[in-house]
Amino acid sequence: MEWKEISLTTSHEASEAGANIFFEIGAQGVVIEDPYVLDRYMQEDAWDCFDISLCSISEDVVIIKGYLPADSSFPGRLSSFNEKVNSLQEFFPDSPLEVAVCEVADENWASSWKQYYKTTKIGRRVVVKPEWEEYSPSQGEIIIEMNPGSAFGTGTHATTIMCVRLLEKYLGTGQIVFDVGCGSGILSIAAAKLGASFILARDIDTAAVSAAWHNAGINGITGCFEAEAGNFLDGVPGKAHLIVANIVSGAIIEFSPQAFEKLLPEGILIVSGIISERAKEVQEKMESTGFSLLETVTRGEWVAIAAKKLSAPNKAVFKG
Repeated sequence: MEWKEISLTTSHEASEAGANIFFEIGAQGVVIEDPYVLDRYMQEDAWDCFDISLCSISEDVVIIKGYLPADSSFPGRLSSFNEKVNSLQEFFPDSPLEVAVCEVADENWASSWKQYYKTTKIGRRVVVKPEWEEYSPSQGEIIIEMNPGSAFGTGTHATTIMCVRLLEKYLGTGQIVFDVGCGSGILSIAAAKLGASFILARDIDTAAVSAAWHNAGINGITGCFEAEAGNFLDGVPGKAHLIVANIVSGAIIEFSPQAFEKLLPEGILIVSGIISERAKEVQEKMESTGFSLLETVTRGEWVAIAAKKLSAPNKAVFKG
């Protein structure tokens, strides 16, 4: 079978949004060449080796590559891809958004893209590894297996790393967790392996829900896991001890009142996907809703916040 490789050259800031577009059009594998991430991994000694020539990647751009079958559906997918990329210009006006297309033989991409995805320790205990790779865990390490061909993320993005580390700190054994905007399901899987008794994963994208179910199966957590499509926690019965939402700043602001209502007393809310420029705005909304901020952590230009539900919200939340 012949395949088409679509490449998008953009900035680090726009890379996550750009990568999501590949999954939205049904790409069967996505590679992200990000010098910022590679440099951080080398500094943290997070990977044992690199198969990527750093000299071949510009320090100023990120290259994202996705692969689709060269069949009758490709022209329509490419058109949709270009439309979605053009729409990013509104949100990232200073970022390059250059698209290129080339043909590639099946045997070339099917094996070569895997060199970019390595076992990575993303928390104090949590390690993410590709489904096909062998890894001998050290004492106390928790292993999450992922297949990025079916996932919306590999687990190595800064926002995911911060959420995992906050889960390690604040999640109690036997607690109920709601995962809002679950994507690949990696935070749900981490919660299950850290001791949660039940996890409900929610995403507005049905493809993300399917990916979450797939990865939950790989990790053997389906007995305490449920994933469904839906907006935030609309229509969800019951309450949770902890809610984690790795979404975007505006969505967190909108979701905060509902998160407060869906948490048990003294419940914990962990949020990320927040760009540093909007962190204060998100913090103020959470506090006015009735949350007490526990800590704010940063990684690059990204921010994550952990907060606790107070016994009663501030009166400001009820003002019309």
